[in-house]
Amino acid sequence: MSKGFGESDFAQVQSERANTQTIRQVLERDREQAAHARDRHAKGAYGICEDCGRQIGDERLAALPDATRCVACQAAWENGNR
Repeated sequence: MSKGFGESDFAQVQSERANTQTIRQVLERDREQAAHARDRHAKGAYGICEDCGRQIGDERLAALPDATRCVACQAAWENGNR
């Protein structure tokens, strides 16, 4: 086996580990968001934007039942948290 092939394998393993870590982080954030949405639902705040207090659109809730922000507030939140 050549040295070049071994380095390529190592790079592939490192890349796969990074991808696995990223997937775990995304899944954890999704789990936390779902729990947060359930808490808001239990408090009677389902469908109400947690930032501006307005109704979250029916289309958004149909697509993302765990949404806790309206589209405008979610966009602002994402821009501020990059």
